[in-house]
Amino acid sequence: MTITIKDVARLAGCSIKTVSRVMNNEPNVTESTRQRVFDAVRNTGYVPNQAARRLVQRKSRALCVIMYPGFYTSSSTFLSRLLDLGYQENYEIVIQNYYPNRPKSRQRIVELVNEHRFDGFVSTPPCDSDGFLVDFLSTYKIPLVQVNPLLRDENMLYVCGEDFKGAFHLAEHLISLGHKRIAYFAGPRNIHSGQDRFAGFQSALEKYGLTLHKELIQDTEYTFDGGATALRILMRSKQPPTAIFAGHDEAAIGALFAARELGIDVPILLSITGFEDLPMASQIWPGITTFHQSADDLLVEAASLLIAYLKNSHAEKNCVTVPGKLVIRNSTIKFNDHAG
Repeated sequence: MTITIKDVARLAGCSIKTVSRVMNNEPNVTESTRQRVFDAVRNTGYVPNQAARRLVQRKSRALCVIMYPGFYTSSSTFLSRLLDLGYQENYEIVIQNYYPNRPKSRQRIVELVNEHRFDGFVSTPPCDSDGFLVDFLSTYKIPLVQVNPLLRDENMLYVCGEDFKGAFHLAEHLISLGHKRIAYFAGPRNIHSGQDRFAGFQSALEKYGLTLHKELIQDTEYTFDGGATALRILMRSKQPPTAIFAGHDEAAIGALFAARELGIDVPILLSITGFEDLPMASQIWPGITTFHQSADDLLVEAASLLIAYLKNSHAEKNCVTVPGKLVIRNSTIKFNDHAG
């Protein structure tokens, strides 16, 4: 026999509407009535039909985080933080992989929208780089909060970090240590944060009258292998750099590995900086000087912004900037022109 809300109301001696208000934790219900309803629920074993409730409310109470595989490979805490946020706000949070320009990925997004499974979406770079995701969700008027979107305007919801500021401070730190030939390790060109980091790096060099030579710029895709390969190439040149500005900790750690392989003492002969402050940056020796700009913080902030928007049908502010900070460790040291 199926227990219904009518059975609970009959046993509690109140209306169906009152039972519904108690189950939804609404105000203006006396404590004695609330207790009678809870007792009736326990005695009958009644379980609310969440699917039916969501159908009536036209809400799924679920969010989807569209993520490019590998974007958070070195982060071990973002999933638990997302789940904690979901529990706190009573939202189910699901992660969906997405590869820009791949038909299967696009088809999966279309299916999720057609199934009305999610109230809103969060996207991580470079999922927005093909243009499809943003255009499709905008067409169907489905809320989307983007993390570091490639293209930005005042009407969109997005979360960003202090990439320009962080890069400026890192480059300034290297310059203050006496370094003049500073190499730059670039990342993917379809990520806005990478563009901001390069701009911040250039701005610092310009402020202090230094020139960035083309041969000191290396593409690394922000990976370990990319950083290691770039370091090997640079150190074979007639005038190798005295410092490396890696746009990401992964590339910095790869550069450190290659430096050891080549017998180059870090930081005595070569200083290295990263960006983001991955856990590994403080767990290796020497620890990597970096700018703390946690991808976890950006993602959780984006999910929080989306939930706030869904609750209020608007946002107090469309853009949220997550602050970072310079973290100085042992991979950088004052440049000694006579070292070695």
